Formats: sequence, C-alpha cells, structure tokens
Amino acid sequence: MQKEEKQNLQTGKNIAVLKTDWRRRLYRPLRRIKVILGQLFYELGTQAEYLAVRFIRQFVRLAKFIGRQAAGSLHRQAQAVGAVAAQVWQDVTAPFSRAKSGFKNIWALVHQEKQQGRAHAAKSALAYFKSGIHEYGYLAKRLVQYLLPIAAGAVFVVTVVQVMGAGYALAVEYDGNLVGYVENAAVYEDAEKMVEDRIVYTGSEEKSWSMHPTFTVVAAQQDVSNTQQLADAILESCGEEIVEAVGLYVDGVFYGATTDSLQLESDLEEIKRPYEEQYPDAEVSFVQDVELLEGVYLTGSVKSYEELSSLLTSEVQGQRTYVIEAGDTPLIIAGKNDITLAELYALNPVLENGNNVPIGQELTISGAQSFLQVQYSITLVENEEVPYTTNKTNDDNLAYGVQKTTQKGVNGIDEVTYSYTYVDGVLQGRTELSRVRTLEPVTEEISVGTYVASEGANYMPGSGALLFPIDGSGYKGMSRGFTGVYAHNGLDLRGYVGTPIYAAQSGVVTLARYTSTGYGIYCMINHGGGMSTLYGHCSGLAVSSGQYVQQGQLIAYVGSTGNSTGPHCHFEVIINGTRVDPAPYLGW
Repeated sequence: MQKEEKQNLQTGKNIAVLKTDWRRRLYRPLRRIKVILGQLFYELGTQAEYLAVRFIRQFVRLAKFIGRQAAGSLHRQAQAVGAVAAQVWQDVTAPFSRAKSGFKNIWALVHQEKQQGRAHAAKSALAYFKSGIHEYGYLAKRLVQYLLPIAAGAVFVVTVVQVMGAGYALAVEYDGNLVGYVENAAVYEDAEKMVEDRIVYTGSEEKSWSMHPTFTVVAAQQDVSNTQQLADAILESCGEEIVEAVGLYVDGVFYGATTDSLQLESDLEEIKRPYEEQYPDAEVSFVQDVELLEGVYLTGSVKSYEELSSLLTSEVQGQRTYVIEAGDTPLIIAGKNDITLAELYALNPVLENGNNVPIGQELTISGAQSFLQVQYSITLVENEEVPYTTNKTNDDNLAYGVQKTTQKGVNGIDEVTYSYTYVDGVLQGRTELSRVRTLEPVTEEISVGTYVASEGANYMPGSGALLFPIDGSGYKGMSRGFTGVYAHNGLDLRGYVGTPIYAAQSGVVTLARYTSTGYGIYCMINHGGGMSTLYGHCSGLAVSSGQYVQQGQLIAYVGSTGNSTGPHCHFEVIINGTRVDPAPYLGW
C-alpha cells in the first residue's frame, strides 16, 4: 500500500519536472531565433550585394535549427503524453490486477485452511476479502473516476443518435378518433382533396363537406400513411357524413346511390337477359343512357337497395288500346290515336298492313312502357325484286300509236341485309346494311309505231274534218275567236268547269303537261297529215303523252288554269307548224 503511494508521488514529480524542463528548453531556441533574425536583417541592410547568398545560408541554418527544436519538442511531448497514458493505464488496470492477485491468494488460503474444516476456510477467505476491500478500495474509486466521464459520454452519444434517428410525425385526429400519422400537413391536404374530388354531388346538396382535424407532433409508433392510405382512413372515420357507393343515373338524372353495387349491376343484366337468351346474336341495350357512377356520396343521397331495385322494374306508362268501329280505316285509326300507320301496323299484325280491319277488334295503340326500355337489333337477309325497265323504240313500219313488245321484261333480285330495331318487343324500324344483286333484271323492249298514212287525209278549210271539242251540255259559247298568230291564235270555247273535252280527230297525244302559267294544264294531239290540235287551260287531263286516241274520245276537262280569266277551252289547229283559224276545220 505505502509502496504504491510512493510510486504515485514519484510519478507526479516526474511529470512536473518534465513540464518545467520543456518550457526552459523552448525559451532558449526562441531567443536564439531572435538573434539569428536580427543578424539576418542587419546583413540585408548593410550588404545588399551579398544579400542573396547570405539570405539562403541563414535561411537554411534557421530551417535546420527549427527542425531540430521541433523534433526535440515533439519527442519530449510524446514522452510526457506516454507517461500520462502509462499512469492512466496503471490506474485503470490496477483494480483488476489487484483483484486477480487477491482472488488467487484467497484460493490459496482456502486450500491451506481447508484442513481445519470448510467453515474455517470460508471464514478465513471472507476475512481476507474484507481486508483487501478496505486496503485497496481507493483503486476502485480511481477507476470509477475514469469510467464515469466515459459512461456519461457514451450515454450522451447514444441519446443523440436515438433522438436524431427517431421518427417524428403528425398525429391526425378527427372527432377524438385517431385517423393516422403523416409526415407533414401537406400529406393530409392532398388526402382531403382526393376525398373531395371523389365526392359526387347530385345537385340537391350544397358542396359543403369539409373535415377539421387536429394535429399533434408525436414520435411515430408506426409507419406514417401516404396520401391514398390517409384518404381511405378519412372515409372510414367520416362514415356518418360520406360513404363510398355507386350512383344510378338514367339519361343524366340521378335517382339515388347504394352500397350494394354488385347487386344493382346484376339487376340491370337480369332485365336484358330474356332478350339475350331469345336472340343470342342480337345487340341488346337500354334505350335510356344508364350509368352506374362509383364515387363518394353524402349519406343523404344513399337509398336502400330495395328502393332502387323496385324502381328499375316499374312502369311509367300503361298500355293503351282501341276497338275498331264501323267506318274505321287504318288511316282513320292512326289519326284518332296520334300515331303513324307504321306504328299501328307494327303493334297490330292482325291488320295485315291494312288488308284486314275487323270491326270490334281490340288494337294496341301503345304498349306498357317500362322505366327502363330494352332495345335490340336483329339482322335478317331478304330477297327483293328489282323492277325491270322499259325501253321504247320508234318503228316507222308500225302504224302511228301502235306498240309491240319485242322482249318481255323480267324483274331482277337483290339480296338485302336489314337491321330490324325493336323496343320492348315492338318493331321501331329497319336499316339497310348491304345490298347485293343476285339476278339482273331484263329490260322490256317495245316498238312504237310512227307511220302515219296521208292517203285519204283531207284537212282543207271548210271540210268539217274536225269534231267540235266541247260537250254540248256544258258549252256556253265562244268568248273570243281567232285574230292572228301574234294576237289570239285560237278559239276560246266557254264552258262550265269540268265539262268534258273530246279529241277533235284520231291521233297520238304528243304533249300532256301540268303547268301554272301560259296554257296551264293542256295537251296536244298529232293527227297525221301535218295537222295537230291543242287544248289549253284544262282543269285536268284524261290522257298521257304517247297515248293513241280515237276521234271523240275523252281527253280533258274544261278549266281556268294558267293565264286564264274564266273557265274555257283554248282550242288551236296547227297545220305544218303554223297556227291557223280552227273555225273552217270545224265546218263553221
């Protein structure tokens, strides 16, 4: 004990001596450096010509001196540091060395005293241990003096590392319930906006939903939430105000939302299924624009599934009927009920497109209209006849007005693909998709006679070759006669409207026109031999162009069409292209 204390005292004295010696040794070199620098500056001021050489020499000497002094100083400092380190090491290891030696001595003592009994050996060992504690306890205290600062530093480092590495977050609470943890308020704002963007306002509510949470800074005990996770948590915590659902829209009108979206979709498919099974290849859809919109709805917009399901299968209009009465025709029936003939025939096949109108038969005017109407299209291929065309060729070998068929016409056939559209089983119309000609029609060829015999034709003035054209029962006299080609080039034969007009001579109708100016409704007949007659201002015609007529045949009716001031027949006679007075040819 005393020996170790003496060693410690001697070590302390050695350290003090080293410090004093180090200062003394450092002072001397500094003084020497001052002398050398003074000499250097002196030499520079007095011997400029020898400046460079002397400067280099003195600088080298100075550098070598400083190097030696620095090396010696470092050596001495290293010795001092080594002495201190040795002392510290001795202080730190002494308790362990002494404890090791003490336990070794105790073991030897126990082994020696065991001959007098184990109890005596244990008692002796305990007494020796106590005396060792009492004698060398100061070593443990010295060790503690070293270990306490080290332990405190370690605790400080660990604390700083843990604090710097700990995760801090914002705890989001709403109505006293923890919604989640976020890194910063911006994550919450993005999540709230995500929820707001998903909210579907149906028009009856004000856009007033908002959430006012509280934020608390905490050390996160779990993973922080991202925007999507926090949005889901907000929806869950606000279940009494908003809820995820699917809304039913028909033609843009909102009818309600439900959380049973799968069942609602199944009901919509069930409405179309009978038509899909009956017409597997048909395109089946709803007439209305039906949309199921997923989103977040205010709870006030949510209805029970049963309520929406019954709406889908409800009727918005009942069936209308009509009983056929005496005198009814399809056109009259359609007019009475404000529908088209096509709709009437489509709803009532019993009418056979107008060929059957049984009195007392109950007809369907409009079928019951469901809330959701189903339409479907069926594609059918049909064969349709293509009418043949007629080609007429003049033949001067045939008498004028005679026609002869040289090739019989045959109708062609087109293969037509139609798309028939039905709504709730009622035909709405058809659309032609394609047409393919499978059989070309054969044109009918007709020869038309142009030969007019001039033999026996005597159209001289005063011959009376022409028949008076107006029926005698309706004739009222002549209002104006022939006064010349540029004044009045015919006879105006007055008569009641509708009085028959006859052909003045046999021939072929070359013109049969319906106009509103000039002659109005009129016709012209070629009698051959260079003579033609014209009948103007008629109320109607009984012949058509190209038709052969006999003398005295009904060809028109008295009228007042065109440039006319009253009912009459304007009668002209044309000889070889020149209009002449008709009176002589009538035998007047």
